[in-house]
Amino acid sequence: MFIYKKKNFIKRLMKNGAGFTLIETLLYMGIFSILIIVLFTLLTSIFDVQLESQSTAAVASDGRFILNRFAYDIRKAESFTSPASIGGQGPILEFQTGGMTYSYTISNGNLILTNSTLGTADQLNSYNTTLSDVNFLRLSDTNSEHDTISFSFTLESKTQKRGGAAEQNFKTTVGKR
Repeated sequence: MFIYKKKNFIKRLMKNGAGFTLIETLLYMGIFSILIIVLFTLLTSIFDVQLESQSTAAVASDGRFILNRFAYDIRKAESFTSPASIGGQGPILEFQTGGMTYSYTISNGNLILTNSTLGTADQLNSYNTTLSDVNFLRLSDTNSEHDTISFSFTLESKTQKRGGAAEQNFKTTVGKR
């Protein structure tokens, strides 16, 4: 009895023209395609914003850390050996503090702080960034009493976004106390 009713129901649907026409199917597929394209575009935009945010944040946070560490080290420095003279500049800074010799150098795009006395080396930038154009300039006041170091560098993010990697130039001048 149930099977009979089911067959009659299907026959009635077929006679009444129930189902989808070709135009209805094409219209449905067109609307569905537009919806998929909009969602895909939105998703890629979200990923682009995330990559841009990550690369910008990495450069900004590494730059702040390096500048703060540099200021801390220079303020407690007792003497400088490189650059050797006032007005001298170069990619290496060497100074003494508390009987220990420290140096800032660049190696494979990383800023390295080395304690020559203890034989330790610390990388100051994260793995997300690379340093370039490092320059230390030794300055002094008019009486040549207070040494000051000007430090400039460029940080570039390793995370690539559509417009390229985030890059920022940093510069500071700090004097010893």
